[in-house]
Amino acid sequence: MSISTLKSLPQFRKNVIHQASRLFASQSSRYATLRRSNTATNTVENGNDKNDNLRSLFDDNTAWKLNSSYKTHSTEPVGLFESPNFDNVHGIAFATSQAIQRAQIIVERICNAPDNGPEEMAKVVKNLDRLSDTLCVVIDMAEFVRNAHPDQVIMEAANKAYGDLCSYMNTLNTDVRIYEVLSLVLADKNIVSKFTADEDAAATVFLRDFHKSGIHLRNQQRAEFVNLSDQLIHVGREFIQMNPRAIKQVKIKPSALGGVSPSLIRSVVRNDGFAYVPTDSPECQMILKYAQNENVRRQAYESMNSATKESIATLEQLVKTRSALATLIGRESYADLQLQDKMAKNPNNVDAFLRTLLDHQGPTFKNDLNLLQTTKQHDLCLNYLPTVNAWDRDYYMQMSSASRSSPTNMPYFSVGSVIQGLSKLFRHLYGVEFEHAPVRFGEVWHEQVRKLDVICEQEGKIGTIYCDLFSRPGKTTNAAHYTIRTSRRVDDDDAVNDIKYAFPGRDLDVINFLPPVDPPAESVVGQDGLFQLPMIVLTCDFSASAKPALLSMFEVETLFHEMGHAMHSMLGRSHFHNVAGTRCASDFVELPSILMEHFAWHPKVLPLFANGNVAPDAVQAFLKQRKRFSGIEVNSQILMALVDQRYHSSLVSNHQFSSVSEWHNLQDQVGLFPSVPGTMWPVQFGHLFGYGSNYYSYLFDRTLARRVWEKSFNSNPLDREKGQAFRDNLLKWGGARDPWQCIADVLGGEDGSKIVHGDEEAMRTVGDWGIDV
Repeated sequence: MSISTLKSLPQFRKNVIHQASRLFASQSSRYATLRRSNTATNTVENGNDKNDNLRSLFDDNTAWKLNSSYKTHSTEPVGLFESPNFDNVHGIAFATSQAIQRAQIIVERICNAPDNGPEEMAKVVKNLDRLSDTLCVVIDMAEFVRNAHPDQVIMEAANKAYGDLCSYMNTLNTDVRIYEVLSLVLADKNIVSKFTADEDAAATVFLRDFHKSGIHLRNQQRAEFVNLSDQLIHVGREFIQMNPRAIKQVKIKPSALGGVSPSLIRSVVRNDGFAYVPTDSPECQMILKYAQNENVRRQAYESMNSATKESIATLEQLVKTRSALATLIGRESYADLQLQDKMAKNPNNVDAFLRTLLDHQGPTFKNDLNLLQTTKQHDLCLNYLPTVNAWDRDYYMQMSSASRSSPTNMPYFSVGSVIQGLSKLFRHLYGVEFEHAPVRFGEVWHEQVRKLDVICEQEGKIGTIYCDLFSRPGKTTNAAHYTIRTSRRVDDDDAVNDIKYAFPGRDLDVINFLPPVDPPAESVVGQDGLFQLPMIVLTCDFSASAKPALLSMFEVETLFHEMGHAMHSMLGRSHFHNVAGTRCASDFVELPSILMEHFAWHPKVLPLFANGNVAPDAVQAFLKQRKRFSGIEVNSQILMALVDQRYHSSLVSNHQFSSVSEWHNLQDQVGLFPSVPGTMWPVQFGHLFGYGSNYYSYLFDRTLARRVWEKSFNSNPLDREKGQAFRDNLLKWGGARDPWQCIADVLGGEDGSKIVHGDEEAMRTVGDWGIDV
């Protein structure tokens, strides 16, 4: 990852040699013991092994406190994640200044490399990775803290740190010296021939992202690039934050709201006797779902999807500015610019995937639409199949499903039992499991947070997961995976020579250097060197009102999904943090997490985490209901992915481009319901900013995950041989290997040979595999 992308890929970590041979020898001995112990218990599924206490540590707050050194008062806090500076506002500010100064030193060392000989040139990629990591050690922690810390003052300090570091990285984006040195390194065959796989991948990412940032342009063009980039930040923020609806509330006679809950009606009726329903409210959604009067539903739908002229203009300014930026760099479109480093490679391949998937899912779409038509026909006592309009969709989906509902909240799944079951599952698949780790005072941001070490039967401790899984007042984060740091080898940093090579011949006594960053450095059994181990946070908002906290079946799937990300972070270890763990193509990163959702309800996996015997009929009823109208949901996702592609295509450079016309044309060509004049939903599509030209990724990974599940795990989800193959061929590589090759190796056979080249035909093949709905 180049400097330019640091601000959009929060996470990473540290540098510097740490010599403590006796300590590391004792750690190696401890983990060797653990490895023998793990091997001895590997056949245990539901017996009384050490995993069994995980359940009580999550389900019983008293048990957690008894088994942890967490205390509400102590002499000195260790700082969040045992980072001393992340303890107070002043410490966060100091960490920011320290990171920037250390980064400046590394920058000068890199830029002086041509004058310092071949050995220094051979270290350029390593030092670029250190530069990235030095900044990310603060920015990634700040990214998490500014979103999740309960103390508003600390959140604001973290937010300032995040902004200051982004501003500094913007200056690095324009430092041509770094780019020129990297280009010299990659032109030297003697150096490149000695690259390891992850070093080569990291170098490629750095160079490609420098190009994407306009670093190769002439001065005037580069200034224009910076100006366009600044415009995009401003316009993007405006697009996300604006209230785009032209109609802010719907005025309805209460007598016209038959079918809607009386309590809901009472909550929106005013003194004049009319109901006033805000168009951005859940109440308006309830009218679409339950109001029997079609005219009322239509009024609600048209109002909810209205758009101001200003919001349409902002959307078009966003996509046109992106188009101008791409043209400046020499690309045909913004999608062409953004997709070059993705699995899809280019817009034509994305279109091939989406159109093929659209055809594959056609029968499912037709069946779902026919069911809605039949429901509407019976409701209105018609002798023909009527058209189902956009404002009918939720109403008739609800009507059709009402008599077929099944309970999703059952007393079988506590948070602790699911965590315990996931540990057992990962032991079966990958030879790794969770072990409770005590926390020190100040290490976590709330007493609900649990800490798990991830232990490999062959390598010992390989990483740490902080679990913040319960809702509480003021907590705003939902289900998410935050990388606090990724893996990186640190004993070969050569940080002791940074200043020597950065400022040759200078009187260094006159420079006020802050103390260097001392990174975590741990040994890994069976590997040479010292490493910073991956550290991540999983957040959810599960209700803690029940004791223990019970999960719905949907929430079980959510936890399985997030743990899929966690395993990618834990097992995707590398000598270069820039390509470790989830630092991979955005249309590849969701595959491991979506795959994990398939495991949850398999008859062989369910006993690992259920509290008692779950009735098979209950699981089947849940799975059947979840699939109901999933074809409509997939069609909507394809439509959204196509409009994302269209808005970032070369069409945008045409003066006649109209975001409104493009949206309505796509609805009528691809959607299941006719477009509605006067509506413009894309102004509410916030992912157009964050995912620009990448929204297809989730559909793509759903399709890949389904194929991997069917080929590798459906018959036996506890198959160690298949699990180890998935770990060795895909998870362990992070972003250091072509993901097409990773998936092809996992699938093998004809499937693998069809997709290994990652071309248009491969994209069509994946689309034709379809989504399990």
